[in-house]
Amino acid sequence: MSLSKLPVTIIVPGAFGTPQGFEKLLPYLTKAGYATYPGSYPSCNSSDPAKASAPQDIAFLRDTVLLPHLYEHGKDVVIIAHSYGGVVAGGATKGLAKENRRAQGGAYPPFIKVDKPSQGLAAIGPAMEVLYNDCDSAPEPELDKLLQPHALRAFETPATAPAWAESAFDGRRAYVRTLDDCLNPSSLQDLWLEKSKVEWEPQALAEQIIKFTDGFIAK
Repeated sequence: MSLSKLPVTIIVPGAFGTPQGFEKLLPYLTKAGYATYPGSYPSCNSSDPAKASAPQDIAFLRDTVLLPHLYEHGKDVVIIAHSYGGVVAGGATKGLAKENRRAQGGAYPPFIKVDKPSQGLAAIGPAMEVLYNDCDSAPEPELDKLLQPHALRAFETPATAPAWAESAFDGRRAYVRTLDDCLNPSSLQDLWLEKSKVEWEPQALAEQIIKFTDGFIAK
């Protein structure tokens, strides 16, 4: 397996500990080509111990460490968890096994607010940071008004076979690859293109639409 496809090793320490306590292990993993990442959580050396909880630790590890690696960076992960870290890692990884993600189309990233504003619906936010990150913030109120809740069931039911998979579209497929997309990072888009198992003409800029459309017409 190429080094770029090796999983990231996430180290979740036990109570009273920090990922730095595993530093003597890291050179061996690094030598073998494995990248490592600390799986810290907020109850250790908590700034507000009265509000600390296992669910908070679990949500923190899931939302700030696991989901970004899986969905923003398109990486598989291996978790090393010690003692109480097993409680945190066990809760944070629930439903994230590769088989589950394939069956469900993946767990929802943190910017998808499940069952909001009501059961069965989802909202997205913060909109400016996720959808309009390269836009002027002035029209933010107007853009927010244009967003509506979406039914979760639409994301969780199987889609029918796509037309682009048919051989009749060979030489007539193009993909506009968005480089600064916070919703679907370019690394994730690359995985989609690879898994489609068909040839695409990748384009980086929307202005290329006219160019590749003219090319399709000419064929």
